[in-house]
Amino acid sequence: MQIETTRFGTIEVSEQSILHMADGMIGFEDYKRYVILEEKPDTPFKWLQAVDNPALAFVVINPMDFVADYEIELDEEQAKALDLRDPCEAGVLTTVTISKDNGLVTTNLLGPIVVNSRTLQGKQIVLQSEKYGIKHMIGLWLQQESTPESQQAA
Repeated sequence: MQIETTRFGTIEVSEQSILHMADGMIGFEDYKRYVILEEKPDTPFKWLQAVDNPALAFVVINPMDFVADYEIELDEEQAKALDLRDPCEAGVLTTVTISKDNGLVTTNLLGPIVVNSRTLQGKQIVLQSEKYGIKHMIGLWLQQESTPESQQAA
């Protein structure tokens, strides 16, 4: 199927690659279908692109690439909503923000997106942890002119 995006133009995606998020993303609950796109293959940064809104895309990472001891625990209700049969089925992404003021690259470790790799059902959860924050610094973006827009371009 073809989808329109503001960053990549019209792209072809497989129906089988669409993530289904019954509750949407926090603040964007109306958008339930997303695809993960790679702008550059050798970077940990990916795009979580809304299928039904060309302008809605989030920069995401696998947080374990940056925070080796990052752990989340799902409660029984969350695991059931994702139809997780085995913890190995759970993939985790976190959204990234790049500050236009100082180039700081941060990720939201308190609001991870958990994806069942078997069913492609996803859910953004809110952790109840004092260990993590919503702006965990992961780096400094030095190439301001090529900075991907943080969060979304509405």
